[in-house]
Amino acid sequence: MALKKITAEDLSGKGVLGQPNVPGLSAEEMQRKVEEIVRDVVIPAMNENADEAENLFATKNDLEQVVLDSGAVGTVFGRVGNVVPQKGDYTAEMVGAAKDTHAENHLPGGTDPIDVSVFGLAEKAHSHGDITNDGKIGTAAGLLVVTGAGGKLSTENKAAAGFVLSPANITASGSVSVTVENNTEYVFTEVSSLSLGGNALEAHGFVTFGAAAPAISVTGFIKSGGDDVAQAKASEIWEFSCDNGYILWKNWSA
Repeated sequence: MALKKITAEDLSGKGVLGQPNVPGLSAEEMQRKVEEIVRDVVIPAMNENADEAENLFATKNDLEQVVLDSGAVGTVFGRVGNVVPQKGDYTAEMVGAAKDTHAENHLPGGTDPIDVSVFGLAEKAHSHGDITNDGKIGTAAGLLVVTGAGGKLSTENKAAAGFVLSPANITASGSVSVTVENNTEYVFTEVSSLSLGGNALEAHGFVTFGAAAPAISVTGFIKSGGDDVAQAKASEIWEFSCDNGYILWKNWSA
């Protein structure tokens, strides 16, 4: 049986359409007339179609229970309907995949260790010249990193690495009064008097005395060695070298 259709014949004489301007109906009759199409035509057709639909059409529940003759899968792991994959449906071995936890197999000593050289990776224990795999080079702080034979890296102090700063150069003549400064080269000429103050720094110099016997004062050093500068004479050339609070003299005119 087909579903019921509402036709023009079903609507004929129903409702308020065609009524005179003053229908001459009581209030209750007029109310019934307004709802007549819905109550007498629409509602019966709808109910009839609803009953018939249960016989004509399958529900969602009916379709979920159907096992088709074509051999289609009826359930997946006991689940019916719109089945989606979920964890546990298959094991890794069933589909040829690796287990969730299998890293130990690829570690050194495992059943399937990875050869890192295939990927261009360095072994865990390796070095770069004197640099260890934890980024250290040498055992002392404050040293310079330099390249040696073949480009090998090493650590050296400034002197060994050739990075000692060039000394400052100071010249003076006549009456000279100086306290030595670190890493400084002195050249004194035509010296009539010399007052040289010392400290623990490193310095070097030459003194050429003038035509008259000089007045000499050397103070502030722990100890003086070599020739006795207090005996210097006119026109003589002397050399001095200072380091760590000590001063050494050489008379080149003797």
